[in-house]
Amino acid sequence: MFQKKTPVTEEATELLPGSWRRWEQAADALSHGDEAEDFQAVGVRLRECLVSFVAEIGDPEMAPEGEEIPKKANVVAWSRIIADTLAAGSSSAKTRSYLKSLAKESWEYTNWLTHAKNATSIDAEFGVQAVSHVLEMFTGALIKTLRETQRCGDCGSYAMVNGVCRECDWIDESYERPDEEPQEPSDEWKKHPCVPSSDISTLITPDSLGEELKPSRRTTSAPDEAAKSGESR
Repeated sequence: MFQKKTPVTEEATELLPGSWRRWEQAADALSHGDEAEDFQAVGVRLRECLVSFVAEIGDPEMAPEGEEIPKKANVVAWSRIIADTLAAGSSSAKTRSYLKSLAKESWEYTNWLTHAKNATSIDAEFGVQAVSHVLEMFTGALIKTLRETQRCGDCGSYAMVNGVCRECDWIDESYERPDEEPQEPSDEWKKHPCVPSSDISTLITPDSLGEELKPSRRTTSAPDEAAKSGESR
């Protein structure tokens, strides 16, 4: 049985609040559906969810220099640009390829569901689960990208606390200490420097998201979050 509530932490949900809200609406519509028209309507909501997803993460500055910026509702093109940004480099080639394929196939499936005159509840459930997976995987890639900005500049360790590496004592000169002095971590923290993925999302706020990812090449505005058109080039 599918879940009607978001399958990620509340902190992770806040990275894509509009997208997860639309996903919950689609899941709720599925639970009350009886006819093919109801399940087609689930497809419409899922398309809106994916459009919201690329609007919330995508930024024109992510587009490669010289390339035309895709239309706001071009989910396939935007998801490709986002994947290239969040999973850049040769070591992330498999992740990047998977994210692109996942988004493209899920978008095409929701489009099919929207027009499927003989759609069943199972068809709609496949769509709900597929879009949920898209949001989960891209959120995970986003968290990983932001987490890597906190690595030690000398040894590469993730064990950075208050701008100081707990492994080699490297100091991040750009670190700005918060007004309220944080509590000094115990020695146990050093034994387990890797932060569990379920806790990583608490390190990120929506306000800091855009600044962390921008390559600062363009000054054009971000895609309209409120876009709900389901058309894709």
